[in-house]
Amino acid sequence: MRLRDKVIIVTGATSGIGHAIAARCAQEGARVLVHGIDRPAGEKVVAELGAAAALHLDDLADPASPARIVAAALAAFGRIDGLVNNAALVARSTLASTSAASFDRMMAINVRAPLLLIQAAFPELQRRQGAVVNIGSVNALSGEATLLDYSISKGALQTLSRNLANAHATTG
Repeated sequence: MRLRDKVIIVTGATSGIGHAIAARCAQEGARVLVHGIDRPAGEKVVAELGAAAALHLDDLADPASPARIVAAALAAFGRIDGLVNNAALVARSTLASTSAASFDRMMAINVRAPLLLIQAAFPELQRRQGAVVNIGSVNALSGEATLLDYSISKGALQTLSRNLANAHATTG
């Protein structure tokens, strides 16, 4: 069990890839803070994972949510060893259909929230020699005409990841 006794926050863990990541972490021995916005789906995931999981519902569009998510993990499990920034808003948009409001929401959830989550969790991750995984997308590199805002946000997340990795490499 590679993650025995580790505590992992997984955003967007109430469905899809996030659910699969949370389940695998628990199978590997971790305790998991399951984050999402859908209470019934979240309760189902936590019931499936049992005592290894706790649920926290929060909207990543709210810039105060990362601090609450980190606080919930610490309250539930006493520490944080890893953060998986999986949650993402995926909405169709084109050059003709996008708006400032939809672009801002996409960037808030897909880029700002991961940055603020890393920032909020950093002291604990540093203390525990923890790790961060930011879930990317091929759209960061290739884009897609009908996923304009999403593709831009995933490109920005990739840049954030690269910059943080470079900063860590130079500062230890």
